[in-house]
Amino acid sequence: MGRIYTFYMKKIFRTKTVLFWGLAFPLILGSLFFFAFSSIYSQQSSKAMKVAIVGENAKDHPFVKVLEELTYDNGSKMMDITFTNEEEAFRLLELGAPNSSAKGLNGQSLDKENDDETKKVIGVITLNSETDVTLKIAANDMYQSILSGIVSAYRAKAEFIQDAAAKGQEAMMQAAESVKKDIEYTENSGMAGENKDPYVAYFYNLLAMMCILGSTTMLDMIVSLQPNTSDTGLRVGASGVSKLKFEAGVILAVLTFQSMSMGIALVYLLGILGINFGGEVPMVILTSFLGVLLGISLGFFVAHIGRFKYGVKNTILTLLTLGGGALSGLYAVQLKAVVEENAPIINRINPMSVITDAYYSLNIFGVGERFYKGVLIMLGLTAGLFLLGGLLSRRNQYESL
Repeated sequence: MGRIYTFYMKKIFRTKTVLFWGLAFPLILGSLFFFAFSSIYSQQSSKAMKVAIVGENAKDHPFVKVLEELTYDNGSKMMDITFTNEEEAFRLLELGAPNSSAKGLNGQSLDKENDDETKKVIGVITLNSETDVTLKIAANDMYQSILSGIVSAYRAKAEFIQDAAAKGQEAMMQAAESVKKDIEYTENSGMAGENKDPYVAYFYNLLAMMCILGSTTMLDMIVSLQPNTSDTGLRVGASGVSKLKFEAGVILAVLTFQSMSMGIALVYLLGILGINFGGEVPMVILTSFLGVLLGISLGFFVAHIGRFKYGVKNTILTLLTLGGGALSGLYAVQLKAVVEENAPIINRINPMSVITDAYYSLNIFGVGERFYKGVLIMLGLTAGLFLLGGLLSRRNQYESL
């Protein structure tokens, strides 16, 4: 098997397309992501969120006191509050909506002055009573998510606030301070990882894509062993060496190359570009290696589907990888959340989603139950794909060739 391993290692390094897609392309894409996203989060992460407050005696409402005292880690105010009436509040919300047209919510003209542009808000908070607080947003991005979380945290303490209000102003202010502390804990201490940059998800998907690209190399090498696809396959089939030994040598060769490529990519992303994936670096490396194994197992499985020619199997694999990449959020991060909400089972069997979930949980929740669950799913999928591929390989016979 040693000679088979050496032969296929040489074959991999002599194949320019494998070198480009397996090594060069991820480095290029990682560089593009870095230059596109590196400054966005740092510029936006301390930007004050503009909100409109509607309600009688709103300035004296305990929730407003909470909002006014919220700050980012650098000490800057988290909220930029505008007190106004309902009609004006929703007009400003419409101004802040993405792709807003020239007409407002009620059809009024939005030919506005520059002063209007500076007042547009991302959310309208209606204070119906001390415990009845509602929120209306125009989009669903990072800031709106934070604002929704703050309102939800306040609502969870609504009865507590109400009981405190009945005891007097001092008790109500103490309750408001308690809510403020809970919100700060949620925003600042509720996640175990080091990097809260939402754009790091694109780098998670980049590493997942590298893992899955190993499936293409695996497919190429395995199909070349099959007698109905190449002259090399005919000679292999006629040789006295068992198919299992040949395939084991190929698997080890592809695993070696993909592991080397992943190692180079991690050194480049972590050491040179300085990307912070969050969590512990050894665990990031472990997750990457397990992802490489999962990608190789996917290629191994597809390579043994029927006795189709290479073009058909490559098309099947391309559909699986591109479709899986799309559903995992590689092209639009929000799509993964949509899939999770409507068809979560897809995210459990989609290799791209499984890999990115492991990275995500490592960053957000740290090494714990959720991370280990992701690792077990990866191992289970890998074992299942290798087992299915092996069973299909035994069933494919070529005596008539």
